[in-house]
Amino acid sequence: MSVEGYARFLEAQGLRVFEAEESLWVEKRKFFLENIPPHRSLHLTGPALRRLFLKGSAVVRYACAAPEGSPSFEYVCSEKPMTLGALAPDARRRVRRGMERCEVRRVEFDLLAKYGFPINHSTLLRQGRPGPALVTDEALWQRYMRACATIPSVEAYGAFVENRLIGFSISVIIQNYSYLHYTHAYTEHLKYSPINVLTYAVTKAMLERAEISHVSQGLEPFVSLPDVERFKLAMGFWKRPVRRRVVVNPIARPAFSAAGVWLARLVLGRRAPDLAEDFATFTRSESERHQAQPVSASASRLEVGSLR
Repeated sequence: MSVEGYARFLEAQGLRVFEAEESLWVEKRKFFLENIPPHRSLHLTGPALRRLFLKGSAVVRYACAAPEGSPSFEYVCSEKPMTLGALAPDARRRVRRGMERCEVRRVEFDLLAKYGFPINHSTLLRQGRPGPALVTDEALWQRYMRACATIPSVEAYGAFVENRLIGFSISVIIQNYSYLHYTHAYTEHLKYSPINVLTYAVTKAMLERAEISHVSQGLEPFVSLPDVERFKLAMGFWKRPVRRRVVVNPIARPAFSAAGVWLARLVLGRRAPDLAEDFATFTRSESERHQAQPVSASASRLEVGSLR
């Protein structure tokens, strides 16, 4: 898939995508810009960052080459051929047990449009999080799935028990990468380990293709999720080191102070609670990263850009 195809996939989610500074950018959160594809390294000068700030962004985050940026990582699997031996013992046992009852096969998006929504609901309820409207509004979900069906190299895989769909995963192929999205399953069927089986089966299928070198489960998140990380590492993924820069628009800098977060929650709490929490989460995570590392040229830090 071309980068433009990946942009179509993101636009189908209702996200703002645009081209600037010889790269594509996505606004996954309001006022937060990230480069796409996320594994592509960029070098941005001060004038380039100023032009991005002038597009209305409060924070710009992008992958870069050493010695720029701060240490970060991406969860990837590059094992060729992918075998059960790449998994941790408990994960290997779960996959073997699950494969005795689960069948994983590629499916059409019209199947997910029809049967995927209740699986999303079960997953979010189990995880105790509200989730974006895209997966909590059935009409939006169906429209999203119809859009995915028109985009080359976006593929859906389903896990079936007795021919009933109990879970699914979506792979987005761009350049030599496959990114895994929405690996969801019914809570009542977790005894069949569908998440493990889907992750293993789709990763294995992707890496069997000569043109795919890496399967990714994303970059380091804003907030540490130990249970999620343990699952990814047990499933044969590793933390590939990358460098990332996080630069704050100087005009927006006060919003990321403790007082700014308090005010954002007060003002946005009812009308846009997700945006208020994004500000709070970002500020807390960057502060924790800064405190956890020694102060040095490579230490994780929240940079403030210049408009001069």
